[in-house]
Amino acid sequence: MTPFFLPANFAHWFKIIGKFVSVQIFVQALSLASGIFLVRTLEQQQYAYFTIANTMQATMNLLADTGIRMSLSAKGGQVWQDRYRFGQLINTAMKLRYSLAAISITVVTPILIWMLLRNGASVAYTVLITIVVLLGLSSQLTTGVLMVVPHLHSQISRVRNLDLLSAIFRLILLGIGYLTFWNAGIAIASVSVVAFFQRAILGSWVSEKIDTDAPVNEEDRKFIIGTITNVLPNSIFFCIQGQLSIFLISIFGSTENIAEIGALGRLAVVFTILNSVMNAIVLPSFSRCQSFATLRKRYFHILSLFLLFGLLLIVISVVFPRELLWILGGKYSHLTNELTLMMILTVTNYLVGLMSSLNFSKAWVQQVWIEIPLRIALQVFLLIWLDISTIQGVILLGLFSNIAPFIVNAMLTYRGLMNFKLNESKS
Repeated sequence: MTPFFLPANFAHWFKIIGKFVSVQIFVQALSLASGIFLVRTLEQQQYAYFTIANTMQATMNLLADTGIRMSLSAKGGQVWQDRYRFGQLINTAMKLRYSLAAISITVVTPILIWMLLRNGASVAYTVLITIVVLLGLSSQLTTGVLMVVPHLHSQISRVRNLDLLSAIFRLILLGIGYLTFWNAGIAIASVSVVAFFQRAILGSWVSEKIDTDAPVNEEDRKFIIGTITNVLPNSIFFCIQGQLSIFLISIFGSTENIAEIGALGRLAVVFTILNSVMNAIVLPSFSRCQSFATLRKRYFHILSLFLLFGLLLIVISVVFPRELLWILGGKYSHLTNELTLMMILTVTNYLVGLMSSLNFSKAWVQQVWIEIPLRIALQVFLLIWLDISTIQGVILLGLFSNIAPFIVNAMLTYRGLMNFKLNESKS
């Protein structure tokens, strides 16, 4: 008898996911090697610059994605088999994403420059890092939209091979950089070159499945803009919240603390395997599902399996903290307590993020803005008694702050499922 937390067709899904994960484990091993290589070889100050640049690039990318990929998932699940209509949707989304990118770059770039200068980077070095960040962002913007095409067409092997080639290419570029003039600027440039590589490969793939010359569709445009309007306040707030630890440490802590936060975050690379599985297999399948009974089962199966995996990782961090910190090098061996807290925070973040992704894939976002006042009120209370000049204080702030989005996402899921059931009964 199949356990209650496993789907009835578990063997089928296990076979599909197993093939994907077998390669992803190797991909993430390479990514982990790249990350640990950066942590061990870059000086703490340079690694702090790398962390700041990486964080701000991610912020720009997230702001430029406000509602775009969610709209693509929801609408693409309906038109993905029509080459012309899918092309219209992709081109419409691409145009809107670049418009949002112009705004996000204008807002975030000054913050990036300020943070680098505040932490000791020279003016020339700051300008260099900023240019490299923006060049890499230009490729990520396109890749984020185009990746929806192979995902919805379940081209798992292609996505898997692209991840593998990118991971190998990244490690090679980092090795070349280390043998030449090694600093944060070179490390960021290596990541940007890989982003260009991914965009070029994806561009050649998607032309097989979509009409790349299809015009912008006004209906799609209205749908995407409507979704953007619904999630914009939360997207802006999420960007701030997602990078809050770096902001706070930059203001109240030290450059060394920034490097320590960034180094601990590298150990969470194992969760990128889950991200890959979710984006390539689970979320597209969830988005295409049009049966209430199946949809409800899949939702709880996904969360149950993730919780088991997350609890396992927390136990490992408690039992083997010294061994895990040894991976990062001697500069970070004193972060035993912080390691466990960071792992708990990471599991919690991914749980809430997974709930949000599942809701967004079905466009269950009405009144999602409620999270903002709830989270702000909670954080005001937490800031009264937490010492945010320490790593532990910043991690605890992030951990307890997840109470608000958990409650809101649970509410959105319940309402979304009930509305789905009602619409199904009417049709």
